[in-house]
This record gives sequence, structure tokens and C-alpha cells, in this order.
Amino acid sequence: MAQVPVFRSFDPNGEVRVYVRNLPHWRQPGVTYFVTFRQDDSMPPNVLAEWLDTRQRWYCAHGLDLKWQDSDSVRFEAAYRGIPKGVRRAFERKQTRLLHEQLDRCHGSCVLRHGEPRKCLCDSLSFFHSRRLWLGDFVVMPNHVHALVLPFGEWELEGLLGSVKKWTSRWIGQWQMQQAESLQPCGQRHNKPRFWQHESYDQIVRDLDELTVFRGYIARNPETTKLRPTDYTYHAAAWLDAFAPSPSPP
Repeated sequence: MAQVPVFRSFDPNGEVRVYVRNLPHWRQPGVTYFVTFRQDDSMPPNVLAEWLDTRQRWYCAHGLDLKWQDSDSVRFEAAYRGIPKGVRRAFERKQTRLLHEQLDRCHGSCVLRHGEPRKCLCDSLSFFHSRRLWLGDFVVMPNHVHALVLPFGEWELEGLLGSVKKWTSRWIGQWQMQQAESLQPCGQRHNKPRFWQHESYDQIVRDLDELTVFRGYIARNPETTKLRPTDYTYHAAAWLDAFAPSPSPP
């Protein structure tokens, strides 16, 4: 178990594992990730359909058969990595920009605008800090979350995020039911929708300059979206100040 938090950036000569679902995911032991995860209803169906269509067309144009994602994921991932790095990175940046632009429009139910669900999420994010991960800066927005996360060696990022999502979706689901029951006639029941989108976006922080950029983005996200202070929670991790300047608070 790590005792002192140390920022580690991407090692171009180190071992890298890549897998592709709807989004590409790069894994390398000991590095820090910029993570975004969102509510399931945070992307309007028409926007999501257009986004998926654009990605699928790009895959096909670069020789990736979408059937491989289900039948031969190793082949799909190898083909994806075979695309020239600059072309691949440009595509990933464009996809990232489109995702974040839509999230900042605060589509959907925006349950995290409420203080109680937001506190539950903040507590869950912090629960394994210094035991399974180092938690860096984070901001909880009305319908999504941005965070810097450094998992300890034996813990996979997707497992840590899955634990947070599982616990918070159960707690927030119960909270939503209680809110609905207080507004509806006695005995009327409602089906509980899925709260989180299953797949998260994540990116390895490549160097100290990029760490500075991500810290600034997290800090300024509420201001960019013109949120009231009661609509979000922002936390700056002091341990990162030794590696990148602490951003100005929103």
C-alpha cells in the first residue's frame, strides 16, 4: 500500500493494456487518470444516436469491423491500436470534446443538483482514499462527475468506479423513491430507473502540463456551466499541489 501520494504520468515505454467498448480505455499500472462518469439520462437519445453513428462510421472508415467488439475483442483492440497514433488521438480528443460539451448543458434529471445525493457521492468517492487509491481533485456536477484518480497497484480503475456506482446508485435510488412517495398518492409505486451510465470515460494523465490543464478544467467547470454554489461540490486535493499549481477556486 502506498504511504505517500506520488503523481505518476504516462510512461510511453511502459506496459500498456487497451480495451475498447463504446470508448477506448488505456491502462497502465501506477498512473493517474482523469475520469468522467455520468447519469444514465444525461445524454438525450438523439444526441447519443448521432454520437454513436459518428464513431461507428469512423471505425468502419479505418477498417475496424464492429462485429469484432463482441466476437473477437482482442482482434478489435489490436486493429484499433494499429491506427496511426496521431489519427487515433485526434479522434479521441474530438469524441471527448463532444461528450463534455453535451454534459455541460445539464440534460436529464440532474439528481446531483440536490445536496443529499451529492454528499452521498462525495463520501463514496473519498471512502477508499489512502487505502485503495489516491483521490485527487473532483467536482460533482448536476448530472456528471470529473475526478483525478490514482489507483493503487492491485486495484483496477473500473473496479473502483464500479464500487462507487453500485453503492451510490442504491442509496440515491432509495432517496428518489422517498421523494416520489412524498409527492404521489399513497400506495402508488414507480419503477426505479438505472442511475449511472455503465461505461465511464477515462484518460491517462500524460505529463505535468496535462495535470495542470485537468486541475483547471475541474475547478472551472461549474463557472463555465454557470451553476449556483448550491448546485455542485468541488474539492481540490492538496497533495497534488506538489506536482501542479493549485487552481483558483470557482
